[in-house]
Parts: sequence; C-alpha cells; structure tokens
Amino acid sequence: MSEHLRIRLKIVAAPSTGPIVSAPPILNASDHTIDFTCGTCGAVLMHAEEGQVHNLTILCTACRSYNSTEA
Repeated sequence: MSEHLRIRLKIVAAPSTGPIVSAPPILNASDHTIDFTCGTCGAVLMHAEEGQVHNLTILCTACRSYNSTEA
C-alpha cells in the first residue's frame, strides 16, 4: 500500500475572527490524496486536494494548536 503525500499546516495565533473548525476527527474535503497535518504534533487534520481549501483555521484537538490552510 502506498503512503499518501503529507503537508504540514502553518501554526498561527488564536484568531479573533473568521471560521474555526476542530479536528480530528479528520475533515474530508474530497477523496483524499493529501494528508494535511498539524504543524505542532503531526496529527492528520484534513484530507483534501492541494489548493482546495482556503481561509480556514483548524484547531487541533490533540494538542490545541491553531493551524492555517494558507501557506
């Protein structure tokens, strides 16, 4: 079985505005080819295509770090 490509998300400060979602459980934007992981602990947060999800902050439920989908 082949391993999926992994992209580590950028850690950001807790945002004061905008949408925030929590993961895991893993967010599924599409049939995944890429695992997007927490920039702190490496937990898989989202399955999506590269460039598919924009302007989203994900709170990692494993380590409580805020991750941004923007590079």
